[in-house]
Amino acid sequence: MSKSTHLTMSEIRKEIDRIDETLIKTLAERQRWVEKAVVVKKRVGLPARDDARLRQVIDHIRVLARAHNVDPALVEGMWTEMLEWFIAYEERSI
Repeated sequence: MSKSTHLTMSEIRKEIDRIDETLIKTLAERQRWVEKAVVVKKRVGLPARDDARLRQVIDHIRVLARAHNVDPALVEGMWTEMLEWFIAYEERSI
């Protein structure tokens, strides 16, 4: 029998909480890089929205999702929402 068959819900929830914290830390790191992009976009006069870049990011995360056995539709939906939030954030900042 595998170890996972002997896990308690408490142990599982603890690991999910740990993963959630890691995701939040990574999201915070991403936001710091978006803030750096805002500075550059302001300086060189680039718009917040770059549709070619958006397509590139979505295509890339779909590949990553498949490589890591995560539903690409789930990942695409989450990333689309996140990217739109960041674009709005950039627009307010620029």
